[in-house]
Amino acid sequence: MKSEQAQFGERLREALRKAQMPESAAELARLVPQYGGTAVTTAAAHRWIRGQSIPRAENIRALATLLRVPLDWLYGVGSGRKVKEPKAGWQASAIDSHAVDAFFALDERRRKLVRELIALLGEGGKR
Repeated sequence: MKSEQAQFGERLREALRKAQMPESAAELARLVPQYGGTAVTTAAAHRWIRGQSIPRAENIRALATLLRVPLDWLYGVGSGRKVKEPKAGWQASAIDSHAVDAFFALDERRRKLVRELIALLGEGGKR
């Protein structure tokens, strides 16, 4: 029987594949705080991916949001653990929804450019 950590790692890797994201600990460590989680090291994210540990509740919530998977599925229904859903979810306006659809219609090279542009614009607001 697989450990709870190993099962979590399998679900996380599956969610990454479905989201067409690399199994990159550095990328997860960078993105988790942007989606409402707390800062983590690359080593911690690597342990999640490899099924050696399970993130804190706020980071599981951030991963579920990032990867667009149900929170209870990522956490493991029936694990005996509980993670509360955040009180308010993000709602996109119609124009933002169309922008997201247009983004997903782009080829991978252009999506990467758009992600880099958004990251740069986000950094500009913090200076």
